[in-house]
Amino acid sequence: MSCKFIIVVGGVISGTGKGVSAASIGLLLKFRGHRVDLIKFDPYLNTNAGILAPREHGECFLCDDGTETDLDLGHYERIAGINMSKSNICTSGTLYKELIEEQEAGKYLGQTIQLSPHITDKVHDRLLELGKDKDVVIAEIGGTVGDSESYAFFEAMRQFKQKLKDDVLIVMVAPILWVNTIKEFKSKPLQNAVKELQRHGLQPDAIFCRVDRHVPEKILNKVSQLTNVKRECIFEAPDVQSIYQVPLEFYNRHVDDLFVDLFRLSRSACRIHKYREVVEKYIGNQSPAVEIGVFGKYDNCDEAYMSLKEALMHGGVANNAKVNVRWIKAEELEKYKDNRGLHKYFEGLDGVIVPGGFDNRGTEGKIKAIQYCREKKIPFLGICLGLQMAVVEFARNACGMTDANSLEFDNSTSHPVVHFIEGQGSLLKKSATMRLGAYECELNKDSLAIQLYGNKIIHERHRHRYEVNPEYLDQYAKKGFRVSGVSTTSGLVEIMELDKSIHPYFIGTQAHPEFKSKLQSASPLFTGLIAASLQNKTLNSTIDKA
Repeated sequence: MSCKFIIVVGGVISGTGKGVSAASIGLLLKFRGHRVDLIKFDPYLNTNAGILAPREHGECFLCDDGTETDLDLGHYERIAGINMSKSNICTSGTLYKELIEEQEAGKYLGQTIQLSPHITDKVHDRLLELGKDKDVVIAEIGGTVGDSESYAFFEAMRQFKQKLKDDVLIVMVAPILWVNTIKEFKSKPLQNAVKELQRHGLQPDAIFCRVDRHVPEKILNKVSQLTNVKRECIFEAPDVQSIYQVPLEFYNRHVDDLFVDLFRLSRSACRIHKYREVVEKYIGNQSPAVEIGVFGKYDNCDEAYMSLKEALMHGGVANNAKVNVRWIKAEELEKYKDNRGLHKYFEGLDGVIVPGGFDNRGTEGKIKAIQYCREKKIPFLGICLGLQMAVVEFARNACGMTDANSLEFDNSTSHPVVHFIEGQGSLLKKSATMRLGAYECELNKDSLAIQLYGNKIIHERHRHRYEVNPEYLDQYAKKGFRVSGVSTTSGLVEIMELDKSIHPYFIGTQAHPEFKSKLQSASPLFTGLIAASLQNKTLNSTIDKA
């Protein structure tokens, strides 16, 4: 049987949930026993997402092979449960760079190089390569139909559907707008988005209508009539409490049945029951929530820290607990000369995370937050830069190195407790040159880390240029801050933690464990943080009652 292809496009506005929709379709088809893969075609000219600002574009998701990608690949991994790699992302910049390099190598001597067929054929090749050993490939085109930079991808899909005919289905995700001032639904923007798609020579086979409330049947019938899409192929896609409910909403609306029938696939049962139990148990959980404070630097927290937010939810599921996240700008703490004015930022918090990031904005605030957690025994997890700042804080305030700092922020410090990884300091190129991808780490026996992971050897994903300077480790260890995990290949410090006799849960990792966390297999470090936060909440409640 030849591979089938589902092309997911967006209409009216960006941010309608194309990635979540694609991942949800993938999960349902996977639950029916089909071999599924996904790919994101992003129109921007960057060759990877690693040098895009998170406050503008959302987080940079990281794969095992070190590929820096759009955050939608995180949705693919977390919802569909399929590990992503460089074969699952393709940007316009990647295609044009490849084409230019081939031209310079003499591959196209005598030819006039054009968008079609040279770029469009490359899009086809990626789809066909991905589908060699799969039953269904789901491809998402980034942005919104009508964007000028997306033209090449839409033209490629027109040609692709012309070649493969019924083996290619086009799905549009677009909103039906509720206009509050006149209390009416408006489908005209969606209709115009379909017309724009038709101008590319493409007709949607199905439409997911994004809505924030129930839509009357007459509106959906109108959409069908005016877009030339059968009514049974038009679905409500309502807002939900959690993205993990989306596959359930699609299942309840028989979305998977539609694709199986249109593709003439075997009609096997959808084994969704265990997944449904986990999601419904979490959504229906009425127990008091733990409050986790995240001391970060970006304003668009839901997108810039997408994987972090999801990993906290996963940790909640693993502990049968609800989790509320409080986003706190680390910069705000910098206006206080000492820790006496910081209490208001920690009031009601049961645990704290200091996440990764780049440049020095907010770093002194993060150091203050870490010191407060260490001294007040608030459960703490430091991630990447969070670990590095924990080392700086400990060196300054526990070991007396008052000017200790990272060379990233202070080249003149006499105590460079965080410095360049060997070879990183001389690199001139900034794109895809960090220590990237999954690395093996060996955990120390009797450590908190090995208790959490349950294995001596672990693998986590990394994205950094700087590392903890090993020159100072003995000084930290004498005061109870010890290395509990090191790289098996380079000896780099991977995990550090305070002795449990000093602090109930104070641990930092150079890795980004949030990237591998999933709903049914939460990251051990996040599971541990939520468990410690629950204990802290109980302890504080007992003290308050006394």
